[in-house]
Amino acid sequence: MASTPWACEKGEAIAVRLQGAIFDFQGTILDDKGNPLPGLDRCLSLMKMEDVWMYLVCGGDPAPVRAALERANLWRFFRGVISAAEHGGDILDPELYEKAVRRLRTDKRATLVVTAREELLAPLKKEGFFTALVGEGHSPQAAEQADETIVTYEDMTL
Repeated sequence: MASTPWACEKGEAIAVRLQGAIFDFQGTILDDKGNPLPGLDRCLSLMKMEDVWMYLVCGGDPAPVRAALERANLWRFFRGVISAAEHGGDILDPELYEKAVRRLRTDKRATLVVTAREELLAPLKKEGFFTALVGEGHSPQAAEQADETIVTYEDMTL
């Protein structure tokens, strides 16, 4: 994942070094019991080794999110968390992800947004974000709309 190709305006593929990753907390980090999704720890470790800076976005209060990640020993991978509720916005508002990019100080074109929300893909793609859709059971249209699909982190090769 350190170098990921995607299309330019002219349609040619280029390789850009991944600088950052923004994880939409819901459905991309922990299972229903608060355990890390299978293969996530390895994936985050490799991203950190490749100097990919990571940030979290959540809809509500960030304190329980951070506490859950600390219990799962995953907080160490993230530079911070930004909350839609604290910023008076909506979790589907691309401006929230723009703020996360600014906090990471990465180039948006080299920052991956990882989400399990199909409804987030269209607004992010419209604003030029590079997206990855996580999990099983997504519609074929959503999988096609995402730049990358990640059924399980165990299957990822970085």
